Amino acid sequence: MTEPVPGDRSAGIVAEPWFVSVEVQVRATVARPELAAGERLDAAGVAVLERARSRGLRTAVLTRDREAYGEDLDWAVDRWVDCDTGDALAIVGAVHSLGGTVAAVTSTVVRFSGPAAVAARTLGLRGPTPGSPTLAGNRGTLRRALAAAGLADVRWAEVAADAPDLTSPVGYPCVVRLVAGGGGRDAALVSDDRELRDVAARHLARSDRRWGGLPRPRLVVEEHVPGPRFGADGFSGDGDHVVLAWSEIVTTPPPQHDHLVSTATTRPPVPHAVGWVRCWLAAVGHDTGPFHLEFVLGPAGPRLADVATGLAGDGAHTCVDQVSGIDTADLVVARLLGEPAAGPARAGVAGACTQMHLTAHAIGRVRAVAGVRGAGTVPGLVVAEVFTDVGRTTGPAEHLAHVMTVGETPEQSRRRAAAVLDAIHVGVDDVDPVPPVGRPGVRTPENGTGSPTAARRRDPGTRTP
Repeated sequence: MTEPVPGDRSAGIVAEPWFVSVEVQVRATVARPELAAGERLDAAGVAVLERARSRGLRTAVLTRDREAYGEDLDWAVDRWVDCDTGDALAIVGAVHSLGGTVAAVTSTVVRFSGPAAVAARTLGLRGPTPGSPTLAGNRGTLRRALAAAGLADVRWAEVAADAPDLTSPVGYPCVVRLVAGGGGRDAALVSDDRELRDVAARHLARSDRRWGGLPRPRLVVEEHVPGPRFGADGFSGDGDHVVLAWSEIVTTPPPQHDHLVSTATTRPPVPHAVGWVRCWLAAVGHDTGPFHLEFVLGPAGPRLADVATGLAGDGAHTCVDQVSGIDTADLVVARLLGEPAAGPARAGVAGACTQMHLTAHAIGRVRAVAGVRGAGTVPGLVVAEVFTDVGRTTGPAEHLAHVMTVGETPEQSRRRAAAVLDAIHVGVDDVDPVPPVGRPGVRTPENGTGSPTAARRRDPGTRTP
């Protein structure tokens, strides 16, 4: 059964069609207004809702856990509807309950893109073809699709997270992540059985209430390919795949395997990269809408690392906007409506845009935060945000802050980002390991040792193997 939930602001509004989002991609928010400088940076999912409303549409969000979102998104949502968002038929029923005309049904959360696509097709709306490997939410399905297309790929295998003698069939080091769902923040680079079993234990102990609440017992282990990592962001449609921006990516040190520095430009890293991206997208069946893809240039050639429908997360879609001059969130809405895009997102287009994170590498307690407003004087600043605050506990690989800067060249944008991040001081004191306490949007450490310096950034000129 579906029904409106508290926060419905659509009462009495008529005529305007509905734009329906199945769950919403969100991101960590600034701890308090004083700890931010520059532009407001919305998550991709929120930006899409805002663009839909700017086109005169009413917005509805279907969710299985309204409470988890709090009140932060109420300004962008006209109606919240309780729904089993993993079930396409339940989504269709929830859409019918809205009444009036429905213009689009989509999801900005990868895990729900598949059910949303089935619902959209059932309702006769635009969207990607249901049932494709890229919408399956299963890494094994993606890897099998690459093999079926005859494309070179990494060695990989599925394993049971609760196996008592768990080991990696592809050897070490290897990248381990969830079979179902799971993006970069769910990945780990492990070097032996002990580290693999530690990661498996953490996944089994997780309770992800918003997305279902149950641990997922299957993991994928993949051969680790050394080499530079790159990203491609763009749109598919009309039988073609257009890349709007390319990114050079530096990841966090092991065992975490998350983005630390990403620099976007419009120039491909090598001439053949466009062809590789088109082959990969064709193999995994992505035919409509935005995509975010990552690959590694390894010793034996390029290997696909990640591919997902939707705009890049953690606010990284803004880097694509900065270098392409296109408002990608508006383009998502325009494509779903069959309307033209709004045009350039800004008069000037940056040569490069860098997003750089400040991360914790041990358990600690924040003692002081300073320098954010002063960082606003650095040329090219887009945004600087601190996500933690005095008195809070930090954990390994937790994002404490991030900055985004533009420049004429990748080197200039990286130097500016480093200058901004150097101006921000997050003092963290050593504390003894304690049982984890979950906070919305933040990974919680399961173990670790204290360190007098718990916050750090990595030199943007280096790459983590």
